Amino acid sequence: MKKGFIILLLICFALVGCGKKEEVKGAFDLKGNVVEINNKENSILVEDKDKGLTWVILHENGNIENYQEGQEVVVWVDGGIDTSSPSSAKALNIEITSPKQ
Repeated sequence: MKKGFIILLLICFALVGCGKKEEVKGAFDLKGNVVEINNKENSILVEDKDKGLTWVILHENGNIENYQEGQEVVVWVDGGIDTSSPSSAKALNIEITSPKQ
């Protein structure tokens, strides 16, 4: 009886451990306004108060038509932010915090 209970308990832990985990976004990397849109490069220029201007390259599924100059966005970066002038980064996720004007 005790062995059966232990085996059942181990199976329950294994099933819980294999469940789908929600992705935690964590702290964003950039927050600012869209200053310019580059349709050809599929990127937006974001002006962050602390980090200045950064070209954000949309991920493959990103639709450049969702963005408009003047919108406020929050950006999570995939990898790091290049230190060129203006800097550049690949977007992991972008959320629009103000609607299109």
